[in-house]
Amino acid sequence: MRAYRIAARYNLAELAKSTLAALLLAVLIPVWILAAPQVFAAASLTFRLRATGRTLTAATDHVGQIHGCLGVVMLLMAFLTFSAARQAGPFDRRLTAAGYPRTPLLLAKATSLLSAAAVVALYTTVWTLAVWSPRHPEFLWLGLFTACLVYGAFGLVLALFLPGELEGMVVIFATSNLDLLPQSPLVNPDPHGFLGPLLPMYGPMQTCLAAGLAPSTPLRPVIASLLWTGALTLIALLAFWIRTRTRQPRDTSSSWAPYGG
Repeated sequence: MRAYRIAARYNLAELAKSTLAALLLAVLIPVWILAAPQVFAAASLTFRLRATGRTLTAATDHVGQIHGCLGVVMLLMAFLTFSAARQAGPFDRRLTAAGYPRTPLLLAKATSLLSAAAVVALYTTVWTLAVWSPRHPEFLWLGLFTACLVYGAFGLVLALFLPGELEGMVVIFATSNLDLLPQSPLVNPDPHGFLGPLLPMYGPMQTCLAAGLAPSTPLRPVIASLLWTGALTLIALLAFWIRTRTRQPRDTSSSWAPYGG
């Protein structure tokens, strides 16, 4: 337990060091929420909520706020975990080589991901509540929280497989746009096909739209988000476990003994 507490404090401190991510979060979220009514026309948008099959009509700026907030939090969480994992990687390998147990390190990384996701989702929800009243604010937080979890775990995976920060930023930016845009009613008000529900942002987008604009909120999208989070986290933790294995040196004494003597 002591090893876990030390590792958890270290991982949380690494996340807290990212002052740029904190500044972007503190500025971009309120700026987008406050600017959305000025960006979108004062009109209504009719779209189909794929999770329930119901057709909803809502203010365009409210849909735009949900779209923009999800876009910001998923990018920031992915960048945050990617950067922190890359910086901590060499130190983690030295720790495990020196005998530090890997299980507390893995649990600490999961704890830091959950903590950061909860804080980011809460901050975004509070700003949203300051501007308008979603129907189910607790589920709005849950949708944002799952978005943070999915892309936070995605950042951990990329940190273990990509060689540099530039590559990570390009992959995160491209993936997030390809993932989010087809889910947004602003782009796709009447979604069809089998691919949409398979994308990582299907669950968070459907949860947030239902929480803000629908009479009820289905739980199936939340389950889809948790499945994506679990799969990506498992890949990241398995890769970490393999990379931090302690390799025992081969016994070469027999090859040095002449004629086996």
